[in-house]
Amino acid sequence: MLKSTKTDIFAILSILVIFLCILPFFFLHQGLFTIDTGRELYISQQVAQGNVLYKDILNIYGPFAYQLNALLFLIFGESINTLYIFGIVNSFFILTSIYLLAKEFLNTKYSLLITIITMFSLVFQTFLFNSNITYSYGLIYGLSTFLVSALFLIKYIKSEKVNYAYFSCIFAGISIINKYEFILHPLALLIVFLFLKPLKIKDIFKSFLCFISFPIISFAFLFVQGLTILDVTSAYNIMSTMAKSETMNHFYSLHGCFFDPKNYFKLITKSPIYTFFGMLPLINIILSLVFLKKLKQDKAKLIFCIISVFAAFKFTIFLKIDHMGAFFFPLCFLTFFVLANEKFSKLFNYLFLSYLVIIFAYADFNSLKLKTHLLETPKGNVYTYSKDKMMMEIPINFIINNAKKDDKVLVVPEGAFINYATDKETDNQYINLDPLYYLDTFNEEKVINHFTTNNIMDYIVILPISTTEYGYRNFCSYAQRFCEMIDNEYKLVEEKDTIKIYERK
Repeated sequence: MLKSTKTDIFAILSILVIFLCILPFFFLHQGLFTIDTGRELYISQQVAQGNVLYKDILNIYGPFAYQLNALLFLIFGESINTLYIFGIVNSFFILTSIYLLAKEFLNTKYSLLITIITMFSLVFQTFLFNSNITYSYGLIYGLSTFLVSALFLIKYIKSEKVNYAYFSCIFAGISIINKYEFILHPLALLIVFLFLKPLKIKDIFKSFLCFISFPIISFAFLFVQGLTILDVTSAYNIMSTMAKSETMNHFYSLHGCFFDPKNYFKLITKSPIYTFFGMLPLINIILSLVFLKKLKQDKAKLIFCIISVFAAFKFTIFLKIDHMGAFFFPLCFLTFFVLANEKFSKLFNYLFLSYLVIIFAYADFNSLKLKTHLLETPKGNVYTYSKDKMMMEIPINFIINNAKKDDKVLVVPEGAFINYATDKETDNQYINLDPLYYLDTFNEEKVINHFTTNNIMDYIVILPISTTEYGYRNFCSYAQRFCEMIDNEYKLVEEKDTIKIYERK
């Protein structure tokens, strides 16, 4: 046991060294600030300034990540680097958790290689779907706490220590108040505590208290701030409307989560390795059923497979690894390898894992070629794509030079990073007006009535952001009436490279 502990410490230190050696190449070269990354910064800033989630701010995710980010802003300042650096720390927890989970079933070398694959397939992706500065901090905080919960649950099954069960429940509770992808994880806890390794009644009660502790604290803070049941009901109705919308169906069909023959076959014919990765959730379900008799003899491995299937449930049809599937690929791949590695020779396994390290590392470093344009802002500097730099830089400079202190700025279809960088509020209930929100979630009539009746925006910025993922070319292709309203009530004061800035007449 002591030898194993020393080996793991050395392995984790090795992971840290590799991580720190690679980090400088990618630091400030990640995320997509024109859309989701900017929203994460802006909402966290608004929470830090006292605005209430679900009441003052439209939010479709759990509250915990924004509350934590707001606290970080209050302590360390509202800089891009504040959340970026904390995201990096969180990424290392993800890597450590993946390694320790792998070590529960595999040898040290396999575990190290799978952790390095995770480093390149998730942590150092330069687009939106990385774990350093991302499209959803709720997802990366949810992922790290989910993995820790899974690790403690495995430890509990393999030992007699009931404290492991308590810790698993605490981190499970945190994961589900970050992102709904982890909502099935408590079922895995129930399966263990009621059937695989039953707890005593008093321990079940204590585990339940551990599970609900952070959700209660998180929401209690919101209610103290002024959130009401009516606000929660309204937010739930918005989320429900969005989930059932045609636009959402189109979006998820495009990325393989919902089955659409044309889009699905386009995804699975992209390349053999891409198709294999995409099929991992289905492959893991099939392998778990094939090896079920053997898995029943190894409770830890059985519950690990169940945990993996539950976590990737949203991506069961297809796991798109260059999109949101990137966050669940490491777990799904680890599950596959745990189930299948004994069917191949050790030489093949090492070669296969090394090959994956190379292809993911090559993809990451190759993507850096496009992220060479420095965007300088009052909240910090980042390297981004040429077009994204232009879309952010022109409005930011104009607003800093022309807008008054308390002016409000609406950026459409989205672009809250401009608000964050210039310290200018937008309409916090209508932060995003892409087709999913504008047409299906709110509906056009409600949006236009809101802005014509209240007339609260001093400036409106129209960015040339593509909305083809939702079935439309750009903002004015689906929001013609809103664009007409802008022309009637605002005057065009700046137009450059298809970016339009309007000031209220």
